[in-house]
Amino acid sequence: MEHELCWLWLTSRLGGAHAKIKSLVEFFGSVEEIYRSKRFHNTRLSSDEISLLMNKDLSGVKKICDELARIDGKIVIIDSEAYPRILKEAHNPPPVLYCKGKIPSLDDVLTIGVVGTRRTSEYGRLVTKRICANLAKAGAVTVSGMADGIDAIGAWATIEEGGLAVGVIGSGIDIAYPPENADLYEAITEKGCIITEFPPGTPPAKKNFPIRNRIIAGLSRGVLVTEAPEKSGALITARLAMEEGRDVFAVPRNISDIKYNGTNILIQQGAKLVMHPNDILCEYPYAKKIEPQKSAAKPEKAVKPVNPHNDGGERLKSLSEKEREIVELLIKGDRQIDELSRELKAPVGELNTRLIMLEMKGIVTKLPGSMYKLKID
Repeated sequence: MEHELCWLWLTSRLGGAHAKIKSLVEFFGSVEEIYRSKRFHNTRLSSDEISLLMNKDLSGVKKICDELARIDGKIVIIDSEAYPRILKEAHNPPPVLYCKGKIPSLDDVLTIGVVGTRRTSEYGRLVTKRICANLAKAGAVTVSGMADGIDAIGAWATIEEGGLAVGVIGSGIDIAYPPENADLYEAITEKGCIITEFPPGTPPAKKNFPIRNRIIAGLSRGVLVTEAPEKSGALITARLAMEEGRDVFAVPRNISDIKYNGTNILIQQGAKLVMHPNDILCEYPYAKKIEPQKSAAKPEKAVKPVNPHNDGGERLKSLSEKEREIVELLIKGDRQIDELSRELKAPVGELNTRLIMLEMKGIVTKLPGSMYKLKID
């Protein structure tokens, strides 16, 4: 435990200065020696940084440990066997990972990052779901940032096929962000794990997400990009993956649809065009696969369309409270997403995510003009 405390102390003092932390460990020989030292000459540290390291108080990091124990979180240090080798070998790996859930061994299995737009089209949703479901069936692990849209769809498709999903977040592991993906957060921690380099209590600040993206790229043997605008976090992740020498796969878009032109640009730059899940799987014949284990969530083929007249509301029992509220309104008639937003007093972004989940469960269908209706037998 002393070893972990020293690492937490060091990272809490120097924050994201990973290169300096690595140099200090090499210079002193161990993190314990850094903690014990009162001399930091010839370390190329600033006077402010030296002042921080002269403060040996561990009360703050002990509070972090107490909070992790409370939420059943874990710490994985970069020099431990549990730290993913695939990430350790990447550029600028975080010295400390905070995790929640069951940490799978990611070094010998096929890990595919899944990134894309938050504002998806029906095409993007269907393609992402089909590809990720088949990747899960083949034993691949998907890695995403758990954002609305493509990230969430890929993770849900993986989970519903009994596969393992890893979520990399830009906040502390005690914060489910975005809030509307709290159900996804719980589902991932049940079978896979949530990973972050930010200690508990860290809010999801905008500056954290590009930092988070390098972990997604670092954990992935390849990154799948669907519907990415030219300026997006998805393209940042793809470029980071390219810099790490990882494969990048892109789902093509209509060339006249400039809204998602980023994926076509990636293909021009050398990303592999993906039309079928096998376009990804054929690149990794050597990778070990994880045997899918069916979870409580049913795959799409087992989902029966909702008929409120015949089902007697039985299927609604498996839905969350907010999902049931949407269904109850749609029972009364088709509605546009703006109408649902007004009637439920909920943000359009939150409703969009929940409607995507209901689509994936085969309960609602999207019509032209952002209109939604129940699927009826």
